[in-house]
Amino acid sequence: MRIDSIRAVKTHFNKVVSRLAKEGPLIITKNGRACALLMPVTEETDLEVVALSQNKRFWRLYDRALAQAEEHGWTPLRKLGKARRRRRGSQPEAGQPG
Repeated sequence: MRIDSIRAVKTHFNKVVSRLAKEGPLIITKNGRACALLMPVTEETDLEVVALSQNKRFWRLYDRALAQAEEHGWTPLRKLGKARRRRRGSQPEAGQPG
């Protein structure tokens, strides 16, 4: 991963952006300390995953859910589907287990 100062990035921003796809992410520094990450966005980039990976609220929720599951046990996904159908009052779709 490349590292460059904010001054150099500001001076050559268009060139830096055009090289991202080929060279990968760039760590930007200010006064010698990392302050930002510039990364390429392609058709394969899942922006929701990128955003959630940096969201502290999401990770607190995830950690709480994980701790609760470890303490009280996991709910199999097949049971979640059944409970959801019962709440809606619908029948299982053709070809799906009921």
